[in-house]
Amino acid sequence: MKINSEDAVYRKLKTAIRKRYIRQGSQLVEIALAQQLGVSRTPVRSAIKRLEAEGLVNSIPNRGAFVITPTQREIKETFLVRAQLEMMAIRLTISSITEQQIKEIRDLIEAETAVFDKNNLDEYFAINDSLHMKIAEFSGNRVLSSYIHELLDRTRIFLILYDPFYKIEYCPTKEHETIVDAIADRDIDRACAAVQEHINSAINGLESAGQLPEDYLSL
Repeated sequence: MKINSEDAVYRKLKTAIRKRYIRQGSQLVEIALAQQLGVSRTPVRSAIKRLEAEGLVNSIPNRGAFVITPTQREIKETFLVRAQLEMMAIRLTISSITEQQIKEIRDLIEAETAVFDKNNLDEYFAINDSLHMKIAEFSGNRVLSSYIHELLDRTRIFLILYDPFYKIEYCPTKEHETIVDAIADRDIDRACAAVQEHINSAINGLESAGQLPEDYLSL
């Protein structure tokens, strides 16, 4: 199926942001992007709006659209809060999780491994979020699940911006297996420790990915 201009522009811009060819803080100028990509301004404008809806771009009235610039402190604090909430979810989930629910999580890990190996990061992030949300939902606490969902959205943005899976050797699916194995064994301490290690790996991966030379391409 042929990809329309808006989709093509959206994917090109998102990839350029992820690989940091377009730097954080860069302004996305419609005319310049349209000329460089060989399209009209309409698909560029639509693509920028999609990126804004995802949280990757911030539009400032009378100034324009800019790639967001989260600080390392903001990133680390967000992941640390997420870790605490996910550990809370695990404590609640372990007491009542069924074998069928464990199988649902394992099926997601299997699907996640397949898309990760193909380097399909957009699909990977979707499955990754579904996996974490399954554990949260099995806790039976809707408020907790909603907060975890919000933090997953925020941390996904950080992962897209820094793209640690593209730049370093890191396999989050193995860590997910460790978490689920501990849940299946009803071992709260081991499961919580695995979650903490998983979040620490993500933080360390982002910090390593952020240590890049200054000779990128930029628009």
